Amino acid sequence: MIKKWLGLDAFDTIIHVGVTVALMVVVDSASMGPQSDGVMALVVAASLVALAYRRTRAMRRSMAQDQGDRERVQELEARVADLEAGQSRMLELEERVDFAERMLSQQREPVKLQKE
Repeated sequence: MIKKWLGLDAFDTIIHVGVTVALMVVVDSASMGPQSDGVMALVVAASLVALAYRRTRAMRRSMAQDQGDRERVQELEARVADLEAGQSRMLELEERVDFAERMLSQQREPVKLQKE
């Protein structure tokens, strides 16, 4: 479900959040005073921009893979249609052979010419 929304799997998302939190801790401990809130907001904003970039790339890959899958499904459907057509043709030929065998088995002995 996370991959559907973010384009990233859970592991990648956890790593991204972990790196963001670690960076926030480092920035918080390094900055003091009234500007520390602004720096934290900057870290969160940078993290969201990075996440948006990663999501865009992942979604493009996913769409390209989906397009490739669609093309492959269409190719397989065409091959199945060809096989079905060949199978129906073979059944028709089998019926013709059966008919010909029945006709040959019903054929009378040829009339023999008598010697004079």
